[in-house]
Order: sequence, then C-alpha cells, then structure tokens
Amino acid sequence: MAEAEAAATHPDHGQTNPAAVTTPEGGKLVDPIDRYTALAVRGAIVGVGLAGVIIYLRNSRLFHKFQHVNQIPKDFIRKELELKGRVREVLPSGELRVEHEPVMKIPFLPKRKNVNSGLLNLRLAGVELSQSGQQFLAKDLRLTNKPVTFTVIKDVEGAPDVVDADVTVKRTAFGRTNLNVEVVRRGYARVPGPEQVKHLKYLQSVPAYSRLISRLLMSEKVADRRGVGVWERDTWVESVQSYPSQVSGIIRSAAITKAVVLLYNVTKDVLLYGVKLTQQTYYVVLAIAAHLQNGYRRFATGVDRLTDKYNKVRQRIGK
Repeated sequence: MAEAEAAATHPDHGQTNPAAVTTPEGGKLVDPIDRYTALAVRGAIVGVGLAGVIIYLRNSRLFHKFQHVNQIPKDFIRKELELKGRVREVLPSGELRVEHEPVMKIPFLPKRKNVNSGLLNLRLAGVELSQSGQQFLAKDLRLTNKPVTFTVIKDVEGAPDVVDADVTVKRTAFGRTNLNVEVVRRGYARVPGPEQVKHLKYLQSVPAYSRLISRLLMSEKVADRRGVGVWERDTWVESVQSYPSQVSGIIRSAAITKAVVLLYNVTKDVLLYGVKLTQQTYYVVLAIAAHLQNGYRRFATGVDRLTDKYNKVRQRIGK
C-alpha cells in the first residue's frame, strides 16, 4: 500500500520512459543508442576541439615551415628572431639556399608531404664578397647539409627572392662560426664603404645592420693588419711601408697608451688650474693688503688728530 502511494506521489508518475521498455517478466530493457548518446556528443566535441588545435598549430607561424623569403613575417625581422635551417646548396655567387626548420616542433603532429620543398635564398649581410670568398663559401667550407642559424637583417632591393642575413654555421658539436665575420676576418670580403648611399641609409634605419657592421669593421682591421685576402700586399716594399701605420695604430689603441694620455691630460689640467688658482689668490692677497694699508693710514691719521687735540686741550688747562 505504501509503495502504491509513493508511486502515485512521484513526479514521474503517469509518464513513460522512452529508453526503458517493460518486459512480461517485470524487468526493463534500456535502448543502447540512447545510452551512448551523451558519450558520443562529448566525444564529438572533444574531437572537433583537438582538430581545431592541430589545425591552428600547423598554420601558426611558430610551427610553420617557410618555403619562400616572402613568407617570413615582418615581426620576425623587426624582433631579430633567430631562425634555423639546413644548407642544401651554395650558389657560385656565395648565396646560401637553406631549407627552413620551424621555430618550434611538436612530435605528435603529422608532417606534411611536400616533395618540392622551397628553399630560402640567403645572402651574407654587410659584406662584399670577392671571387676567392665566393669559392671559399661554395667549396672550402663544405656547407652542404650542415645546420645553420640565421637572423634576417633586411630585404635586398631589386631581388625579392633574396634577403640579407647574419648566418652562423655549426661546424662541430661545440663549435660555431659566424660566416659574415669569418669571410671578413680571412680577407675574403670587404665592408661597404661610407660613400655608398644605400649602406648609409641602412646604417641609420636598421639597428641590427648597424650592430653587425660594427663587428665586421673590427674583423676587417684584423685582416688589414695581417695582410690577408683582399688586404694582401703585392711586394715586400708595400708590406714594409704599411708597418709604421700598423704599429702606430696598435700603439694608439693599446690600453697603456690610453692610460698615459689620460694621466698626461689630467696632470696638465691640474697644473693649469693650479696656476690660475695661485694667480687669483695672489691678486686677492694684494687687494686685501691694499685695503689694510689704507685702513691703517686712516687709523694713524685719526690717532694723530686725537693726539693734537689732546695736547691743545692740555695746554689750555695748564694756562
């Protein structure tokens, strides 16, 4: 009786459950389709979310493999972001054709099948390669298939398929070589001269280019002093003639020379200021002495007058 009353007062009393079917024996059968509907909906939502994340990661610039230099974002160039790649070819002109590797890799993402993978054309920024330098890059260094890291410095005017870059190659497990500095240090290239208008414009507008040129100029001085590559002297007379300028340059740039010059300037300034201070002190002492002399004379004159007056008064009283 109590069970009947409870069933009558239940909120679902009088309603039938579509997922449950009453059997003649009094049991209930649950429809398996309705049973797994919620699980299927949740799985579909999770699957769509994962697919969206995968598509985003594959299309993101940090996970993207650049096939052309025009695909490199301007933000990467402005922020001087370091990119990675592998040299696939070195052209006779000294340009490097590099296969780009994404900045970040995710192991579980499937790789895209691309038979004709595009290569990035990189030119060493801030250098003017000689023929020996082109041969040095193309043959002597054996850069093919070696990993490199590069920073895009600027675009190349008139060559939309090429960019100027600061390139560093991994020679050994623990050794790396900056190609821009190396070719200049060995005398295989020169730094553009200040008479070039484009060079000056980039120095003023591109900070990364200005910093790179500062490093290259130091390497160029080393090559000039050593007389290697484009700085090689043809005869021993030219070498001997260049020694005085080299020695004078070394002496001028030495720390001890700078210290001696600084000490000389400080001593000279101290002596000059000391002489001026002595002269001013002497003039002040003379002025004070003159005032004291005048004051003493006035004091003496006053004493004499008082003495005369006192004598006159005394004489009058004595009479």
